[in-house]
Amino acid sequence: MDQDKDRLSIDAARLYYESDMSQQKIANELGISRPSVSRLLQYAKDRGFVQIKIIDPTERGLSLADELCQKYNLKTVKIANAPLNDNREIKKAIGLKAAEYLYDIVKDHDIIGVGWGSSLYQMAQDLRTKPVKDVQVVQLKGGISYSKLNTYAHEIVTLVARAFSTTGIFLPIPVMFDNIEVKRLVEHDKYVKNILDMGKRANIAIVTVGPASDESILFHLGYYINEKDRELLSQKAAGDLCSRFYDDDGKIVDEELDNRTVGIRLDEFQKKETRILVAGGKEKLRAIHAALKAGYMNVLITDQYTALALKEMN
Repeated sequence: MDQDKDRLSIDAARLYYESDMSQQKIANELGISRPSVSRLLQYAKDRGFVQIKIIDPTERGLSLADELCQKYNLKTVKIANAPLNDNREIKKAIGLKAAEYLYDIVKDHDIIGVGWGSSLYQMAQDLRTKPVKDVQVVQLKGGISYSKLNTYAHEIVTLVARAFSTTGIFLPIPVMFDNIEVKRLVEHDKYVKNILDMGKRANIAIVTVGPASDESILFHLGYYINEKDRELLSQKAAGDLCSRFYDDDGKIVDEELDNRTVGIRLDEFQKKETRILVAGGKEKLRAIHAALKAGYMNVLITDQYTALALKEMN
């Protein structure tokens, strides 16, 4: 009796799952009622004759995000799906994902500190308007360039401020001075000091990192970085965060260069409630890994290619 029922349930299951027949058509073929077909299909599941496996395209991303959260002690990881593993597509994908995340978390009375760079500029362009009150948007480091290259510092602050119905607070000076004495004089200016202090008070910071190589925009903005500094950075630096070069353990590489840099210090940055890193791409992998490992960030927004590479890094 059970063997007959087993056989009949398997036949019904094959017709239903493999031949795409409706339950009514199966009933007609087997000479039984439609409710009997339904019961046979359930019986086939219960006995293990049928095993249904669901392939969720988002499951891998969620699992990978969870693994990176655990690996780097992060509170949130958002992984954007870039159609191609090239810098342009990666920046577009992570920029949009970062815009969605920032829109979701910003609330009344937040102070948002922003860095600069093309990934953040992409984010700022994608950011939707949100009706919030008393939000402030401040530049975390100087952004004036001595070359034709654009840091997008002004555009990023303007666009983010506009999205949250406020006016941006700019730091219209270079991020790096030729000598420490001039930098200290500038920092003691009342206007500059107030902006730097507001950057320290920001509860949300959203930044990117750069590689410590010729691909770094810092080497092409006309700032004074002598051959000795360049050699030291090329040998020891993993990347830069807020234009401060750090090694694979997150420690400042060149104290003299760091003392000439204007903007939030890494120890100040690390105290913020929400510290968002928006970065992806092979050339930034070492910089991302070191910044995360050092605990500078608690939110990562990246692409699937970078996320997979980070998972494999020691």
